[in-house]
Amino acid sequence: MPRKSATERKVIPFFTDQNVPDSVSNYLLSLGHSVVRLRNIMPTDTKDPVIAVACSRSGHVLITHDTDFKTAARRLQITQRQYREGLHRILMRCPEPIGARRLELAMTIIEHEWARATISQPMNIEIQEGSIKVLR
Repeated sequence: MPRKSATERKVIPFFTDQNVPDSVSNYLLSLGHSVVRLRNIMPTDTKDPVIAVACSRSGHVLITHDTDFKTAARRLQITQRQYREGLHRILMRCPEPIGARRLELAMTIIEHEWARATISQPMNIEIQEGSIKVLR
């Protein structure tokens, strides 16, 4: 199946955490998606819950290598469901130097999941070195 052109593709608003290399952002921008980089709008030591709330409220898809987002709900004393509601997230669990290539391989899945995502069923994807997981 041929890949959609940038004009046919629905723009996805991404937000990259401080630990995401520019190659990931540059790849997304080359596809016509929007990208906000943490370092351009917040201090780089901003706490994960603040980042999560900002992304959830703005509708951005958080891309991070930081697995602490999984334990943030426990620290906030709320349920995982309450924490994740409205938070679209891509967890990069692969080495940073290959992040853009792994994201490229996952892009069809990401675009599909974005098209079906809702606030109560946000997009949640883990990209590992040898696999891509959609978490529902």
